[in-house]
Amino acid sequence: MGAGKTSVGQDLSRKLQMDFYDLDSEVERAQGLSVTEIFEAGGEESFRQKETEMLANLSRKTSPAVISTGGGAVLRQQNRDIMDASGEIFYLKADIDTLWNRVRLKKGRPLLDVEDPRAEFRELFMKRKDIYEGLPHVVFTDDMSISEVADKIVGMLK
Repeated sequence: MGAGKTSVGQDLSRKLQMDFYDLDSEVERAQGLSVTEIFEAGGEESFRQKETEMLANLSRKTSPAVISTGGGAVLRQQNRDIMDASGEIFYLKADIDTLWNRVRLKKGRPLLDVEDPRAEFRELFMKRKDIYEGLPHVVFTDDMSISEVADKIVGMLK
């Protein structure tokens, strides 16, 4: 959350001349509801199932694409297996304080719609950290622009 997955993904897709899909946006489009509304209607597990279904659909497309997943998508082994089988996986890593400063004032983050969002953010970060660190490619993004991060990924792909 706050790593710049969508912004970097859009820039990367332009540089690689590939289609771009934001997984959350694709789920929203397919369901006709916002992520927040999906969470409210069916809870996180319902959203995660829809996310997995959409990831599987997108990964079956025949032309190469850049897919930006939400931060929680990698929590499911099934999702990691889908991603691993269909392409390269990059973790955009930033310092927790950098990430918090990017998301703290943004709306539409149902996992942070709690009494103490800073504490919840830290807990989510720590819970996900080991999974993120185990992903194939880690890109440190602190003090880098969106374009610089995308350029670094392009270089790693060569």
